[in-house]
Amino acid sequence: MATTSPDEAAWVAHLIFKLDQQHYALAIGQVVEVAAMVDLVATPDVDEVFLGVANRHGTVLPMLDLRPIFRQPVAPVDTSTLFIVARADSQSVGLVVDEVLRIEYFDLSQAARSTSRGSFLQGIVTRGEQVIQLVALASLLAAWLPQDIPADFEGEQAT
Repeated sequence: MATTSPDEAAWVAHLIFKLDQQHYALAIGQVVEVAAMVDLVATPDVDEVFLGVANRHGTVLPMLDLRPIFRQPVAPVDTSTLFIVARADSQSVGLVVDEVLRIEYFDLSQAARSTSRGSFLQGIVTRGEQVIQLVALASLLAAWLPQDIPADFEGEQAT
């Protein structure tokens, strides 16, 4: 179901990452970069998923903790924590992950489709015994990202 190089149009490169012991993937076209944690500015009255905002190359970058979204136990965020800068449509976001593993190509025509309504998964693929869940980034951002983050926001330091 997966391979290391594409030979048909249905094959799409994905960045594989871990949350706890679960494997997830983002389409590589949505990945801007992988970085180590930076100082965050806390925002008032938001869900625990929204960690705050970071100044990333002069741009306000909202930061989401993927663990509670995907029902994984919450883990502390510190300077050793990694995040993926991802972009869907015109929105960039930092996604906090436990570990970034590799890039793999998947044949999306062979992916099992997610059947849950409002799902943040576009499908599921397997690699041997390993299950990899394909993240539907646009759906995730629409559900979890506050829509009113001003570019000049100032607040308390979170980390």
